[in-house]
Amino acid sequence: MARSTLLARSAAACLALAILSGPALAQGDPLSGLSPEKQAFLSDPAMLERFGLTPEKLQTALNGRSAADVDAYATALMAVVEDSKYKAGRDPAEIALNPQARGWNAGTTLRPKMFDKLKRDDGPFSLKRYMYQKSGVPTFADAPVAIRKEDLVAGKVEVAFVGVPLDFSSGWRDAKHAPMALRGMDGLVGADADGGIDPGLVLSIADYGDLAPDYMAPDRGLDHIRAMIAEMASVGTVPFIVGGDHTIMFPDVAAMVDTYGAGKVALVQFDAHADAELNGDHMISDNQTLTRLLEQNLLRGSDVTLVGLHGRDAGPATKKRLTDAGAKIVPTAAIQEKGWQSVMSDILSGLKKGPENVFVSFDMSVLDPGDAPASGRPVPGGLSMREAIPMVRQICAQTRVVGFDLLDTAPILDPTYVSRMSANYILHACLSGIAMRKTGTPLRTAKR
Repeated sequence: MARSTLLARSAAACLALAILSGPALAQGDPLSGLSPEKQAFLSDPAMLERFGLTPEKLQTALNGRSAADVDAYATALMAVVEDSKYKAGRDPAEIALNPQARGWNAGTTLRPKMFDKLKRDDGPFSLKRYMYQKSGVPTFADAPVAIRKEDLVAGKVEVAFVGVPLDFSSGWRDAKHAPMALRGMDGLVGADADGGIDPGLVLSIADYGDLAPDYMAPDRGLDHIRAMIAEMASVGTVPFIVGGDHTIMFPDVAAMVDTYGAGKVALVQFDAHADAELNGDHMISDNQTLTRLLEQNLLRGSDVTLVGLHGRDAGPATKKRLTDAGAKIVPTAAIQEKGWQSVMSDILSGLKKGPENVFVSFDMSVLDPGDAPASGRPVPGGLSMREAIPMVRQICAQTRVVGFDLLDTAPILDPTYVSRMSANYILHACLSGIAMRKTGTPLRTAKR
């Protein structure tokens, strides 16, 4: 950025601060002497929120200032906003790539089947060495491995785990190591004592390996992820996607829409954050995934249910925008007040009025840090595992879940096993629910 630009931004910001910290003058309407343009600027809640202001805070800060100071304050803030915009010729629109590179698509080019050294029939295959070994090379749920769509078809695979080791807009938080860490962690095998079923004995499960993101330009990988998840769904397999941060929800849900059609997929998003930010610096990131799904008409607002929203992420303006679009918001406070059983009854009633196909996206931030300290963006006061497990089990047992993703587990932030264990138990809860739905096993829910 040019030195003159930096100086201009710094001067404008300092001027605004100097005005606010200067001596107060007579009381009065601080905006009355401004031009209509400046009055509109300082009356825009979205613009004020950008500077950490509300109409009330602005009123308090400017009361008693002279008309000239208020005008200079508005001018300074408008200059900061204007100077922060993209300007052709000054700002590069993107980081240049090299289309002439020999390995342009090397990371996502599939290995030809003829290169399989050991000829085998299509279908999942075991990586175990010993007959009674739980797992030789770790796999999700100790399941056999499938590496091609033909394996899914031949094995009549009902649920396939797939890792997406991608740190996108939460790069330092280590979400890319979650698939590897969760494969080696307990919690995905065995009977569900509360559900009364062992999903491994009921469902045909496979580990579909990891997809290949481009770590240098992560946005390039989204189309590939979308295509691969859609490929899994196209043969009737339910993808269980393990991320990666919440940016991955975009290609995951888009793949469901590609498979089942627009207007035929509902989203239930367990998340502390709405991920509905507007006007981000980049067109896609973990905190604006829902925004892009709605803007591109991949989802209708009425088909979105947000569960577990809490903390400082979604202000009144964001909540109003989502509810005006038809989205249903179930904050953590409502779950704590009414109990998870009552809340789940309301959620399920709402889902019955929408599309049959349900995609569940579970961000680990929805859990209280006591149960999951290693989430990408942890927020105190979240759901407990005692609430989250039965909620996930019930939604997977009583709706037609066509896909599930578990996102924002960041193993490096938790030197213990707690976060990884919690993540696998959430995955197992949905597996159990799908198995219960298949077998007609009734839910056993305690009454409050």
